Amino acid sequence: MFTNKIKEKWWIITLFSIFIFSFILDMYVLTRYNFSYGMDGPFYDLQVLNILKTGIPASNDPPLVYYILTPFVLVSGNSFFGIKIGMALIGSLMTFPAFLLTEMFSEKRDIGSKIPALLSAFLITVNVFYFQLIGDFMQNLVGVFFLLILIYFAVKWMQNPEEWKKYGTLAIVILLCNIFTHIYTGILAVILFISILLFNWVLISYKTGKVERKGLKILGIVSILVIGGLAVLFAVYPYMFSKFTTVLSFMNNSSTTSSNLTGGNFMSPVIFLTVPFILGVIVTIHIFYNGLKEKINVEMKAISRKTLLSWAYLVLTVILIGLSVAPSVDSQYKSRFIELAFVPIALMVPLGLKSIENWLSKRYPSKRSLKLGLISLIAVIFAVSSFYTATGEFSGMGPSITSDQYNNLVSLKENLTANNIDTDGIILVNDYHTGYWVEYVLGMQVETGNLSEIQKEYPNRTIYAVTLTQNSQSQSKGNSEYSWNPMLPYSFPFVGWNFDNSFNSTGGQKQLSQSGSPPGDFGNATGQNKSGTPPTGLGNRGQNDKNSPFNAAGTGPDNAAGGGNGPNNGGSSGGMSNQNLNQIISNYGTLIFSGSGFKIYKIS
Repeated sequence: MFTNKIKEKWWIITLFSIFIFSFILDMYVLTRYNFSYGMDGPFYDLQVLNILKTGIPASNDPPLVYYILTPFVLVSGNSFFGIKIGMALIGSLMTFPAFLLTEMFSEKRDIGSKIPALLSAFLITVNVFYFQLIGDFMQNLVGVFFLLILIYFAVKWMQNPEEWKKYGTLAIVILLCNIFTHIYTGILAVILFISILLFNWVLISYKTGKVERKGLKILGIVSILVIGGLAVLFAVYPYMFSKFTTVLSFMNNSSTTSSNLTGGNFMSPVIFLTVPFILGVIVTIHIFYNGLKEKINVEMKAISRKTLLSWAYLVLTVILIGLSVAPSVDSQYKSRFIELAFVPIALMVPLGLKSIENWLSKRYPSKRSLKLGLISLIAVIFAVSSFYTATGEFSGMGPSITSDQYNNLVSLKENLTANNIDTDGIILVNDYHTGYWVEYVLGMQVETGNLSEIQKEYPNRTIYAVTLTQNSQSQSKGNSEYSWNPMLPYSFPFVGWNFDNSFNSTGGQKQLSQSGSPPGDFGNATGQNKSGTPPTGLGNRGQNDKNSPFNAAGTGPDNAAGGGNGPNNGGSSGGMSNQNLNQIISNYGTLIFSGSGFKIYKIS
């Protein structure tokens, strides 16, 4: 009897196995080195530690992600490790909404297996774009998590209008969570949610021959809540309004140059040009077309969930593909939207597989084992394709600072007085990637702007300059060649057309060894500090200094896209160029500390 239950519920065991596998894989990749990953380094650590100290993050970014990660840091007692656990868990949890969304299409289909839904659960968490986000753009990944849940509850709400107190409330709460997670995924969530509500209202009004007033009221209420949510966001974090308008302006300015912010040349719409994805799109269009012809439930005034889901998928796909190929969109934003391609791929490729399974069931109803074997084989090949491509990203993931550089900062922190460094001073750095580490360890205010302006703004503060002394920096890459195979959703190790493109999405030079990977002692021995907290706390300034550009506009993750102190085209990491900083040091600097990784100068 127990064996029979296992056979009946095998898919539950498989689903949880995918979740566990995803979590373990994430932790394996993220804990190969103890330090924080990506170009932003300890930016998230700084925000969480500031929440633990003052109750609020230091950044002007939407704060929800920082508050979500705070309990993990609190429990683990280590900001580096706690944030990695939190992100691995959140990312792996996406397996469940992806599975449920694909299963929604099983309504009235003579299909016995849940293989397509399980494939969707695998593809959403094991792919190259997922690991790019979890390594560098964590807020975007959390935004995708909320986006999947939003689509699910929005469709459940429209399908069950009488249960609006449950599904409607949950959908609106998740929408607001998305808005307070990240500006990009937040705006995408708003567009998707409004499009679902608007489509539902228009189709019901058309089918019934009269304006559906209840749906119109819902649209009005949701619009007010969305506007109110954005108003609160912009009021509490004024920089977000500036960032939002900057995004819109960049999307209306063509750019032929490749942005260093989002780096890899792999960011190309070619990812959409595969037979599995195109088949999934065709199936989705077919489902949507049939849904338009269906009669609606007159009493409940509800549209089938398959129709609503297919509409949501098509809107999402059109937005991402349109923004990735539109000549008027700046190149750095194109790559950011292409990085979200894994969402429609994970949701629509399984629909193509589901249609094949349905066709086999009707054509060969007595050969169930053959059908399951064939569908399982295709699903495994697709999963291997996705996993293989994802592994190409692993070697390019790691800290943006070497162990020598970090240990130099720790030594400097322990000897600030001996080196005659005023802890109330300002440290000038050439890029905000370096600045985050300097601020994290030293706890001092960090600037990346013009020296004259800084001197005018802080006339009574001592100014220092920090430079990296290791020249063995190289932009780390994953697989340098991407074998595009039109028959598979991602690459494959044996057959395909090679593209000499990098999977690295960070853009900024990862300050690694010449071999393209961080030093070996990052693994189990991070040098002088293994705690994941600054060597002697957050310091006296920096985190609570509202005048610090690292706490103000233009310096959080992804803010380079907004124009602030982020990377510039033609510079490796943003802020001022190395040449400008070196010139300042040459003209006004006095060397007061020299280590194997860092040098610090006092600017007269």
